Amino acid sequence: MGTGVAISAVASLIIHRPQSAAELRDKMPLAERIKLCLDLARIKLTATMDYLDSYAYLGIVYPYLTNPEPSGFNFFNWRRMLNSPTPGTWKVKNADFWAAGAFAALLWKMADLDSDPMYGGFWAAAAKKWSDPLKETSLKNKDIALNNVLVFAPWFESGQGKEKQEALEITLRGARQLAQPFQDGKGSYHSDIGTFGWLRRADRTDQQEHWQVFIDHTINIEQLLWASLHNPDPKEAKDWQEKALSHIRTISGTFGANRRPGKTGTWQRGYFDQNVNSPTYRNFLFNEGKQGWRDDSTWSRGQAWFIYSATTAYIYTGDPEMLIIAKYAINYYLDNLPDRWPGGQRRAGDFIPPWDFDYALQKNAATEKDSSAAAIAVAGMIRFLKALPSSDPSYGTYREAIDNILLNLTSFQYFPDETAPEMSLLRHGCYHHPAAIQPSQIYDTGLIWGDFFFINALAEYQDLPDS
Repeated sequence: MGTGVAISAVASLIIHRPQSAAELRDKMPLAERIKLCLDLARIKLTATMDYLDSYAYLGIVYPYLTNPEPSGFNFFNWRRMLNSPTPGTWKVKNADFWAAGAFAALLWKMADLDSDPMYGGFWAAAAKKWSDPLKETSLKNKDIALNNVLVFAPWFESGQGKEKQEALEITLRGARQLAQPFQDGKGSYHSDIGTFGWLRRADRTDQQEHWQVFIDHTINIEQLLWASLHNPDPKEAKDWQEKALSHIRTISGTFGANRRPGKTGTWQRGYFDQNVNSPTYRNFLFNEGKQGWRDDSTWSRGQAWFIYSATTAYIYTGDPEMLIIAKYAINYYLDNLPDRWPGGQRRAGDFIPPWDFDYALQKNAATEKDSSAAAIAVAGMIRFLKALPSSDPSYGTYREAIDNILLNLTSFQYFPDETAPEMSLLRHGCYHHPAAIQPSQIYDTGLIWGDFFFINALAEYQDLPDS
């Protein structure tokens, strides 16, 4: 073979080489990507259940994040490295873990998606198995919605007879527990402050107790709002609804406090003065970043939790103030995504947030992403859009943003196929990033709550016009 022929043959192979799975996915329109991702989810979730069953984990422990790749050889740590778990497999926590219910909720969502009686029945049976142990533990956790209403509301809606009634009673019990007024150190709702929370000594103070609110727990309002629609006592139902709206209203009024001008995103922990003898009683005092970078930075998943919560409040009530609050939360989130970063920092087409918006802009633009924040935010935005009139000035902007976020999340980069080592559906989640230390794969994993909200988003998206 002459040199010219050989070069021509090599060039032909390069030009006509088989396309990779990532390249093929990139060429798919969003509707086809969603269908593919749902098919892959069926495969990967079945593999997850087989993996958990092989260790007899059912009802004892629940998956929460995937084991990371080893971060590098350490001579003094070689024994631990040799015995480390297989990268990509699930780490597990007990049934009272804050996100234990996410796996069961995800299985219920799959049951709802599969209209075929055979497949839908398979997922419903699995969902019941993983939900049943949460009947009691779901009432022992401050993250009650993720372990209660998001698990037992779908069981109620698909169930019959005794199991349907039991699921309803569990959600009503959860709502009553959440709505219990604070008095003498007990109860979750502080009537004077207008929020759910509990007494806690702040890390940054002289150990004085304050009324603390976690931004993560704002999604608990869905427990109250869903239960209020099914409560036979109209007076109690109205009380639950009013408390839910008060919580969102009060929290939204604190954003921007103790921050630089223009920085009005969420915090993770907020503290209110609960001392009745203090001149600042009921006032917002300060916040802590905790899972975010600093006290004055915005943790992206915290912003996503609030988007989901504020949009939920509007969807259930149609309250015009909730509409304004929800839009404000969404707009701040969208304005801080890499696609909208200023000047030369902009990353066109990148709609997945870094784990902390301000850390990325001020310290390291290549810091870890949090796909779970994107999934939570877009799930809330899609439900919100379904309740928003198409004539609303923000409708088109939000629809475009939703499509762009889902195009990123359904890409091979974030949702690989079944050959990938991760058992999770989504990769590149960031549970937390202590003290913003140097980049490490420990903070780049799959997260079960990201998977739930992602599938939730895909399910809701299919009901949008022209989706």
